[in-house]
Amino acid sequence: MTQGSNTWNESDERHATLLNNAQAVRALCSAIEGTLGPKGLDVMLVGSNGDVIITNDGVTILESMDVTHPIAKLVIQVARAQQHEVGDGTTTATVLAGALVQAGVEQVVRGVPAAKVAAGVEHGVSIARQLLQERAIPVQGFDDPLLHQAVHIAGREHNDIVQLVLDAARAVGMERLNQTQYRFADSIVAHEKASNEWFEGLLLKQKPLQQEWHSKREHCRVIVMQDSLEPESMDEHLLTTEAGFEQYMKLKSSFMEQLLKLQSLGVGFIVLERGIAPEAEQFCLDHEIMVIQRVRILSGLPSLPERSRLSGQLCTRMRMP
Repeated sequence: MTQGSNTWNESDERHATLLNNAQAVRALCSAIEGTLGPKGLDVMLVGSNGDVIITNDGVTILESMDVTHPIAKLVIQVARAQQHEVGDGTTTATVLAGALVQAGVEQVVRGVPAAKVAAGVEHGVSIARQLLQERAIPVQGFDDPLLHQAVHIAGREHNDIVQLVLDAARAVGMERLNQTQYRFADSIVAHEKASNEWFEGLLLKQKPLQQEWHSKREHCRVIVMQDSLEPESMDEHLLTTEAGFEQYMKLKSSFMEQLLKLQSLGVGFIVLERGIAPEAEQFCLDHEIMVIQRVRILSGLPSLPERSRLSGQLCTRMRMP
């Protein structure tokens, strides 16, 4: 699918701005349309620091481009919205948006009022949505050949990736996959040095403190804190008084008692949203308690304790092909 050639007179000054906008959209779409489909070509992106990325993902290519034109930025928003809602089809959405812009500009140049062109596009989109809904075929379980065919195409015919996705989807279950708020793509993480595997649990990007001493913990209790692991703080001017210093020592003693309770409870892994005090870090090291600090919670996602409660959450880790 291509954006086609110009069918209007670019010297028409009456539509100079409109034609300039269409040209920006056409240039943007031409940069990614060659990656469309399972047989699409890869694109090599070179960053300002010399970093090289080889990909055929539309939204990755668009976000890596240095785009300043306002209309072109709107088209990139189309790809981002597609990625957010579906997790795939970003190139198709961008190319379709570019084709609609091209067709609309042609009609405006011919004298059709812009308002009627916009209304026509909305009407056409409504009809297309209705036709797609009528032709949609529900997936009948994980053994449905149509599901295997769709995954085979989406996986660009890499059988190992196809089987990995199907196995992970079976572990999640069809009921959860059909939930509107659940996106299977959010559970997939690509790493160039990782092996292909899926597992139940959470995958945190932060590295644990003192990883060289405690690289692995199994069958232990986990504590998730939306706070720091530090004693209660006091104003510095209070420490200059005898009563204030005595209160400070009591707080330190109470904090150490709380740490000892962690050991008695059999806690072996602590996740913190904020930092950790030096004495707490040393205590965890001495008692072989793994700690991960400053785990950031993104807006719109469940709270950290809620995410830790979801023991059924599944993560798929892929090796980049």
